[in-house]
Amino acid sequence: MNITNQKREEKFAEKAGNGYGICLSQICPKREHCLHWILRTYTPKDLYYAQTVNLNNPQTQTPDCPLFRSDQPLRMPLGISNIYYDMPERIAKPLKQHLISYFNRKRYYEYNRGSRPIHPEHEQYILQAVKRYGWDKPVAFNSYVEDYLW
Repeated sequence: MNITNQKREEKFAEKAGNGYGICLSQICPKREHCLHWILRTYTPKDLYYAQTVNLNNPQTQTPDCPLFRSDQPLRMPLGISNIYYDMPERIAKPLKQHLISYFNRKRYYEYNRGSRPIHPEHEQYILQAVKRYGWDKPVAFNSYVEDYLW
């Protein structure tokens, strides 16, 4: 599923209107491809105040800016309930408890039911945990979605 231009515009307008931090840098080398910089044009005109990136911070406006968010959408897993289908209970039960304790109960169940896309770092963690608990077959997430890393 690709993000169309209309969908992209809607997502950007929604984020800008909900207080997502914007960047007003004119010298940042990565600004052309950073969501924080792109969203500055989507900030609603009726807002008096907007959350912005602190340009006085020495880490911002550099090639290694920790706030950089790419404007390229990523393919991310959506839902982990399918990973347990073929697993024996001796693996599935402790794996589930481990993932709940690692992510916290709320985040785990958001990932489990697919109400939140799984961040790429968390996807890798899940895949490693599955192997660590003794499952060597391919892991099948419920589905995939293309979205931005906000």
